[in-house]
Amino acid sequence: MIPGRCRGGIWALVGNVFVLASLFIGTRLISEQLGAAPASALTAPWSGDVILVAAGLLFLGLAFLLPLHAGLVNFAIHGQVLAGFAVGSLVTRYLALTPGGGASLALAIGAVAGAAVGVVVAWLKRRFAIHEILSGLLIGAAMMFAPRGAGVGPVAPPTLTIGLGSLVGGLPWAPGLKLPPNLVLAWGMILLVLGLILGFLAAHLLRASVKGFDLRAVGSNPLAAVAAGVDVDGMQTWMMAIGGACAGLAGALQLWSQPAVALERWPFPLGFAGMSVVFLGAGYLRGALVAALVLAVWLNMPGSTEALGSPEWGAAITLLLVLPSLWVLPRLLPDQGAPRAIWRTRHREAL
Repeated sequence: MIPGRCRGGIWALVGNVFVLASLFIGTRLISEQLGAAPASALTAPWSGDVILVAAGLLFLGLAFLLPLHAGLVNFAIHGQVLAGFAVGSLVTRYLALTPGGGASLALAIGAVAGAAVGVVVAWLKRRFAIHEILSGLLIGAAMMFAPRGAGVGPVAPPTLTIGLGSLVGGLPWAPGLKLPPNLVLAWGMILLVLGLILGFLAAHLLRASVKGFDLRAVGSNPLAAVAAGVDVDGMQTWMMAIGGACAGLAGALQLWSQPAVALERWPFPLGFAGMSVVFLGAGYLRGALVAALVLAVWLNMPGSTEALGSPEWGAAITLLLVLPSLWVLPRLLPDQGAPRAIWRTRHREAL
């Protein structure tokens, strides 16, 4: 198979459209039952909320999808988000910079921190043969406590916490850089355009370059790629680094307002938003772009805050966002089993 190609056909697309329609219709119905004012979401401090949300979701989708092209399931994405958030918090805490300069530097250093986490996961896989899913989940759990030491405020965005009762308290975070709305809107548009350019550039390189051909070979069958002389470890390390940089940037983006306007309404830990974007986009880079924009509009529709505050609807949303993985993920994962790869090679030789 070619990574990024969903083999589910039209039914996978129909299922994803059904999930998105259910999110919009259900949010509207629940908000009406709760008596939420139709224009409640329109009274936000500024009108650029949807821009930041779309940019954050887009980068999170790229953080999961780019390593997937190299045959890696980036479950370290939440740890990468927390790394970018924690390092960005330290920048705004200890460096005497203007709000705009601190925000920009936090984004850059947060991306570097996320990339470092991705490189660590790839190194553990190469050096000790630790599967990226196991190392990613362990690193994400360990990073849960990093924002507690780095934060400078008493409140944590709900999407940066994992509900473990009394075991883990609220993770403090930077209480907002109090950036002017026009600056936040301008930077949000720049980040969104940057994410779009990165997505389309990656899609083009995958289809029309030698490195893209090597990457598809790595994702489809790493054993065959090694036999063909492709640097599988190097390719996977680069993809994990780029994906981690995208996730770290999305984590640092949470420092931009009070409360955390960008993505604070996501119903479960923020890093896993990238997986939902990829699955709803059916594993396509362009599909992830569309899914990010649609989910951003959904999170900013009137009454969404009140609807997502309902425990029953919150659980239903979580289920809806996880459902696409059941019919999309099995059609995206490459066949990396050695016995199957050997059988295929012998089969071709016999022919």
